[in-house]
Amino acid sequence: MTLSDEEIQQLQLGLKSKVRDKPGDIEPYFINGEKRYFQIVNSMNDTTQAIAFVPVDDKKGNNPNYQETTIVVAGTQVPGENFKESGDQSYFFKKNRDIVDSSERAFFASGAFGIFPGMLTPQADDIDMFYQITEEKIKSHNGIISNMSGHSQAGPGVAYTASKYGLKENRTIKVTNFMDFAAKKAVDTGGISKEQVAYLNKNATIYRDSRGDVVNLDGNGGAVPYGKTMMFEVVGDEDGHSPRTPHMKGNALDIDWYYKHNRFASGMTEKQVRKIAEYKTKKILDYFKVKGSYNLPESYVKKYLDNYGPFAPELTKQDLISLNIKQIKELKDSLKTSSSSKKISLREELVRVSAETTKLQAEVYEEEIKSKIESEKEKVSQKISSLKSEAYSIAHHLPSSEVEVLLSELTLDTAWNSGKESETVSAASAYKNKMSQISDNLNKVTDRIIESDQIGAKIFSN
Repeated sequence: MTLSDEEIQQLQLGLKSKVRDKPGDIEPYFINGEKRYFQIVNSMNDTTQAIAFVPVDDKKGNNPNYQETTIVVAGTQVPGENFKESGDQSYFFKKNRDIVDSSERAFFASGAFGIFPGMLTPQADDIDMFYQITEEKIKSHNGIISNMSGHSQAGPGVAYTASKYGLKENRTIKVTNFMDFAAKKAVDTGGISKEQVAYLNKNATIYRDSRGDVVNLDGNGGAVPYGKTMMFEVVGDEDGHSPRTPHMKGNALDIDWYYKHNRFASGMTEKQVRKIAEYKTKKILDYFKVKGSYNLPESYVKKYLDNYGPFAPELTKQDLISLNIKQIKELKDSLKTSSSSKKISLREELVRVSAETTKLQAEVYEEEIKSKIESEKEKVSQKISSLKSEAYSIAHHLPSSEVEVLLSELTLDTAWNSGKESETVSAASAYKNKMSQISDNLNKVTDRIIESDQIGAKIFSN
């Protein structure tokens, strides 16, 4: 099971400060409130900065999982990054040279910010070589490179390398990139082939901000013609070009967070988008103290579709149940092979998803019971109406008043057992309420599981 996009994002954070660390060093990260550990198996700190990680159980590096080897490559080095290293003069001046070279590569890749055709970033050669060296290092451990991630200028280089070896080895290498710079130049000039683009469309996700901070200088407004683009709205002085900015959850943006804060993000339903559009409209009209909508809500909706992509489908309860059942199976499989530290979060997630599924199944059961009762009730009602019509048609020799008397007992109230209906509906409702209570109790148990696991992990790590 590959690392999630959210986990990859955490590995991107602080990458440039860790590239001086050596293979074998253990790096701690906090992911979803849980302390996780990753071991460096390879690193590069030249014009290109990169680290190859593997997940481990604890700070001692026990149980490294080489099947989840992940290469993470930093973005362009910029002037001022090395000021904190001024005490180490030789390293300080080396970084000065690397910064110049790195910035120069971004300049060339963009074609002087769009004046010339541009190219696939020269960083791609470094990333390709780093991939090969890392692969050689993990070969004896039966390891594979399953994830790759690049930021900014490194994005197209990672996309190129992952698709090159994914196609060559006929396997999936998951790509999670942030704010790819000069991506369209790389494709337009043939640096990334059509075959590679097709591969990336299936295996790459690109996260980028709504303003196109920095990437709007690449000559194409930061356009990325490969992979699945996930755009998130930034406001104010937020750094849209930083991989730490997007709020993420699993393999997508945290839609709940963006919805709660009235911001657009790829992956929202039409209802969510329209509600945010109404909020934005009210906010701007209140600011200018004017009345009416001026069709602003629809303008916002169009802006969403043009920039963030299509609406996500509204999921039914049955859809959610099916997705949850699939997730439960994946979580159970992951528990069999994951490190003890990761098992804490996996167990928590498994119980919470199971609890949610239990609740949803009970709600669907109640709805189905009610639906079936209403359906059968309607059939009985239609049958009674049909019988009455037939009776009037064959009893034409009798006065209609006599026919009405004869058929007076043929009503829905007499043919349908309302008491039984009420009893059945009440039983279904009671079942739903009981399952909801069990679901709530499971979530409470989960809280205790987390606390117990964390205490246990702390004891065994000492």
